[in-house]
Amino acid sequence: MINKKSVSLCALVFAVLLGFNSPAFADPVVLDGVIGSTVSFDADIQNPIENVDTLFLNGSSFTIDSPLSLNDLLLVNFPASIAAGDEALGTLFSVDLPVGLAPGLYNGTYFILGGFTPSDQETLAEIDFQINAQPAASPVPEPGTWVLLLTGAGAAGMMLFGKRRQVSPVRAA
Repeated sequence: MINKKSVSLCALVFAVLLGFNSPAFADPVVLDGVIGSTVSFDADIQNPIENVDTLFLNGSSFTIDSPLSLNDLLLVNFPASIAAGDEALGTLFSVDLPVGLAPGLYNGTYFILGGFTPSDQETLAEIDFQINAQPAASPVPEPGTWVLLLTGAGAAGMMLFGKRRQVSPVRAA
């Protein structure tokens, strides 16, 4: 079962107005995920209308705590470039939470690389995130299980009660 929690990392507005003097940073994102599922990160990547140049999304890099694995989907789900005033929506990456993973917080950072030419590798955005891995809920016994247990206990009680009430044969004198 795949439990997808999505967080929109809206307005990853690139620092194009600042001439790439400093990259745009999103606030840290904390997502709860159930062990044995996949957590997805959705993003709205925008190129501000004030920017007259096309913005190229040329790649990405990331770090993530072991043993988690990150599926990088930037080049799959987003266009290679975004014109001024346009935006692109999609799943930026997903993180698999394998069965047997210890519950707890796991850290990661994701970088979007690009610029004004197809070969630029400037950091356009940095996303710090934490995955709060939680165990799956423990199963609750079904009503049928309780019925079987109570029926078995009742049958055992009747057998014990029945043995005590047996009448001894009467002997004629």
